[in-house]
Amino acid sequence: MPPFGRTLRNAYRELRSNYDDPRWRRGRIRDRIITPVHEHIYPTYDGAIDVMAEDWDTLIVLDACRADLFEAYADVSTFDSYRRVTSNASATMEWAERTFSTGRFGDTVCVTANPFISKRAGDSFHDLIEVWRDSFDEDERTVLPGDVAVAAERAHREYPHKRIVVHFMQPHYPFIGSDLRFEGWDPDGFADGSGRKTIHTPWDALQHGLVDLDSVWTAYGENLAHALPAVTDLVATIEGRCVITSDHGNGIGERAWPIPIRVYGHPEGIRTRGLTTVPWAVVENSSRRAITDGPINAAGSVSEQAAERLAALGYGEYIARCAPTHIVSASGFSTRPTRAGTNAFQEV
Repeated sequence: MPPFGRTLRNAYRELRSNYDDPRWRRGRIRDRIITPVHEHIYPTYDGAIDVMAEDWDTLIVLDACRADLFEAYADVSTFDSYRRVTSNASATMEWAERTFSTGRFGDTVCVTANPFISKRAGDSFHDLIEVWRDSFDEDERTVLPGDVAVAAERAHREYPHKRIVVHFMQPHYPFIGSDLRFEGWDPDGFADGSGRKTIHTPWDALQHGLVDLDSVWTAYGENLAHALPAVTDLVATIEGRCVITSDHGNGIGERAWPIPIRVYGHPEGIRTRGLTTVPWAVVENSSRRAITDGPINAAGSVSEQAAERLAALGYGEYIARCAPTHIVSASGFSTRPTRAGTNAFQEV
């Protein structure tokens, strides 16, 4: 059958299977209309910050932290300076690609709790320290902030002449110690599409009216509160200029433009304020680090372990849409070998 005929057939099958699913309809409107408009017409990526071009010694990234959430739970008056900035992404994978994947940062070591950094930018740094590999908490189904802070302190000692990126998983769900848990789906279902309609995140539950906004916002903020003491302690132990920011925010039901559907969670390519306005808090510690360039670490292959971690963190609704890529094993920090695989993921 000619390619156009196959396209029509696939479109018909998709429509027939999903025409009565409002979530599918919203997703198609978002992906086919809103995202192209936001990326290419308005508001685009104009004015978005390039964090790697900014002046800092340590960059602390709080995953999925809206600026207004940060301001509600952190005392911004304690920082040497504070402002809001516009992120270049609305999801971690998009952020990793736009921020790191096209560059070579031999002067930077990245400590990450998020496997998407490994997946999309694993060969961009002098070294990549994958805390999600060896410090994943099976009970909470996430990487706890204390474990990230310990790895970050070690990185500062091991690499005194490198800039350090420290990517915490919080306040991204799963929400630590919260009753708002929707991770009981079968990750295998994402491989064949059978798990697509499952309610598996607090944002899905909020969208479908299973929880109210106040409950989700409180759990979201408390998850940030779990991380802030570890962040504060880390900042107190390191030298130089430290910046605290985020890769993206979260939609909590704000309406998009030009079609006013409500946006929940953090879909890629959506440029609403709730998704792209993030904190930029600066702490000036003692003397600056003397930064030197160096070689880039070599990439390894994607592992099945990454699949398990990403599923637990709530990623995977569009699992088959992403092409395979590479991750890096962290020299001196990870003792588990990388296992070859070709799992693919899409952030939700």
